[in-house]
Amino acid sequence: MKYVVDTSIVNKLVDGKIAASELPTDGEFVASHIQIDELKKTKDAERRVKLLTRFVELDAEIVKTESAVFGRSKFGRAKFGDGITVPALRAALDALNGSKPNNANDALIAEIAINNGFTLLTSDYDLNAIVESYGGQVRYWNRP
Repeated sequence: MKYVVDTSIVNKLVDGKIAASELPTDGEFVASHIQIDELKKTKDAERRVKLLTRFVELDAEIVKTESAVFGRSKFGRAKFGDGITVPALRAALDALNGSKPNNANDALIAEIAINNGFTLLTSDYDLNAIVESYGGQVRYWNRP
């Protein structure tokens, strides 16, 4: 079993809203450069260090995204997708949440879980709903 760790989970771990003991222990964690990039964009330097440290402690295998999105994807860290899934996921997210700026990132993260049969770990309601609607597996934490 593999679990895709959404950035929202790292934030909840750092904030103490999710305990490490609540995370699954029956598999491995995976993430992409997308999650790392999001954590690195944290403006508060002290918080950024905490987030990145917590992420490293998860010991997640870094995988390529299943698709490339101009302006988001990094050369050598993304595959060429089908050109259909990520735009569809992003459009569905846009419809749910008014086109949040990180929807392209969330679509890339969602596609990793859906295409590989991995379970997404998230506390993002919209991302949870979209992954489930596409037949993906999600473990969702509903905590403010």
